[in-house]
Amino acid sequence: MEDFNVSAFLLINHPAGQSAVLDALGLAAAEAMPYLFMLVLAGLWLSPEVARRKAGLKAGGAVLAGLGISYALSLVYSHPRPFVQGLGHTLLAHSPDASFPSDHTTFLFSIAFVLAIESRTRLLGALLVGLGLAGGLARVFVGVHFPLDILGAAVTGLAAAGSVQLCNNAASPQGRLLERVAAIRPDRWISGRGGQ
Repeated sequence: MEDFNVSAFLLINHPAGQSAVLDALGLAAAEAMPYLFMLVLAGLWLSPEVARRKAGLKAGGAVLAGLGISYALSLVYSHPRPFVQGLGHTLLAHSPDASFPSDHTTFLFSIAFVLAIESRTRLLGALLVGLGLAGGLARVFVGVHFPLDILGAAVTGLAAAGSVQLCNNAASPQGRLLERVAAIRPDRWISGRGGQ
């Protein structure tokens, strides 16, 4: 498995450092994707539709769950990053902490999978799954992650999304809290018409 991981890394990372344009695109995707996803969450929160606000809140909860799972995994399994092993071309300065799973990509997939599960945000979620994959592969391209780090992040994000969905039924305390928070109308605060 490690041979596959290294071979796949070298294949994806090989073009790094050969084209300023490709490097700039890879760096942008590797670093800016979480900010794009945060803007999506902000847009969902400002939506006049309760279902979209609920989906955004669930996605935020999945991020917390996903990063918690990721942290726990890093405590029991520490895999060095490619640049620590002297592999490939590194375009992005990064601390030499454990690489598995990718926290950036866990963040992306946790949001994307929740939105892909929710009926009112399914198309947006599918688009974000694709962007999450692109962001994860960009982390490999710039030399800070292995492909299996990205796969691990996808599984972690899916587990986080699934756990948030299971824990937020309308009868549970957290489900009732979610309903109350989602009923708040931030779009009305912005327009000066009150919060409800």
